[in-house]
Amino acid sequence: MPDTVKLERISTGTPALDAVLSGGFPRCSMIVITGEPGAGKTVLALQAVFHAARAGKRCAYFTTLSEPSLKFLRFLQLFRFFDQELFDERIRVHDLGSALRAGDTEAAFRQLTEQVEQWEPELVVIDSFKAIHDLIRAPYKGRTFVYDISVHMAGWGTTTLLVGEYTEEERHRLPEFAVADGIVRLAISRQELASIRELEVHKLRGSSFVSGIHYFDIGADGFRFYPRVRVPDEVMRLQSASTAQVGFGIPGLDELVSGGVLADSSTLVFGSSGTGKTTLALSFLLEGVRRGEPVVMLTLEETLGQLRHNAASVGLDLEAASTKGLLHLSFTPPVELSTDRYLHETRELVARVGAKRLVLDSLTSLGLGVISERRYKELVYALAKSMRALGITLLLTMETAESFGSAQVTGHGLSYSADNLLYLRFVEMDGQLERAISFLKARGLALNSGVHRMTISREGVKVEGDQRFRKARGLLTGLPMQAPLP
Repeated sequence: MPDTVKLERISTGTPALDAVLSGGFPRCSMIVITGEPGAGKTVLALQAVFHAARAGKRCAYFTTLSEPSLKFLRFLQLFRFFDQELFDERIRVHDLGSALRAGDTEAAFRQLTEQVEQWEPELVVIDSFKAIHDLIRAPYKGRTFVYDISVHMAGWGTTTLLVGEYTEEERHRLPEFAVADGIVRLAISRQELASIRELEVHKLRGSSFVSGIHYFDIGADGFRFYPRVRVPDEVMRLQSASTAQVGFGIPGLDELVSGGVLADSSTLVFGSSGTGKTTLALSFLLEGVRRGEPVVMLTLEETLGQLRHNAASVGLDLEAASTKGLLHLSFTPPVELSTDRYLHETRELVARVGAKRLVLDSLTSLGLGVISERRYKELVYALAKSMRALGITLLLTMETAESFGSAQVTGHGLSYSADNLLYLRFVEMDGQLERAISFLKARGLALNSGVHRMTISREGVKVEGDQRFRKARGLLTGLPMQAPLP
């Protein structure tokens, strides 16, 4: 059988967006980029033009009545992807505004075709195409105009981006959407007090694009795209889990799971405030550093200064680990969090440093930046599976609300996302508060599920047996009772 035919692609200049588009815009296609004013349409189109020019392709950018060329060029120079030399060598900007202001769309079409025939560009942008369409009164002329553009551009081997501010009703009615090979919609939506930039691919012929709403930002670097939270394709291709084990580096704890949790697994450490979740997580990371592994700590609660100070108080030297270039710390305020961007940047960070261990502290703070419980669970699940696909052992912390006399050990509905569950809590023993620790789940491992005593001192964390714990019942309630004598 013949090999499957693959379409040639034109990159958008944004690798993450190219991946969503199955490699970029199909070559010789006509793509409509639509959205409200200020949504980012022009920035996306320009970034694609400069990227194509840097790759040696000729590009033509036609402006209409939407923005004067001089003003357009002045704002364009603010972006880092701008390169004046490319204008002289690979990019031409042509203003169709004078012909359109005279109401002569046929003259505008002749100017466009003459420029394309003369310059022979591989990528053409018409911004705004909607401005041209608004001047065509007869509906049949509008359809003919769009069809002629499509046929001529495809015949010249040109990929064409039609940029315009279209309403929802116009997207269903106007001919460019029927003729176009692809439709990309940009929008700005409100989420409480924040404005979120969204992108959705409505159509892309010959491409298995990733559907649904994705997110992006616009900054000095231009268009930065964040695919929506989903389980990566690599996870679906994994045939088997790792059998190697990864230790916490905490005396007494690794023995509870026969030497450590499985590599590539995810562990959820949960308990009330002050039980030692962050300290345990840092010990886990420093054990990786001791073994020469790059590790990453993502904190949403303590600033890096606070984290280093608190770690030093229990004998954990983060400064020395950072100096070795193996410990990478990152703090993000939860009120500034965009979940899809956070997951995307986390993947980029761990891939860049070659991390073997990752800690996220904590899921409780992460939830502050998520708009719904379903979205929250999707994010945690996708994070766990993404790290598995990258061969990273993941540890997550979560704060639980509990009081003495009750216990909540469900993991807030997130236990299904984790391979291992490690529960910490305070218990009252002989009038004093003690820390208790217990593995509730450890997939693929022989597990000691007993309740053990955990201590935190200047020498770090230790897990040990305690006769008082062995003789008590109801430890997980926080108010244990002495077992009756036999």
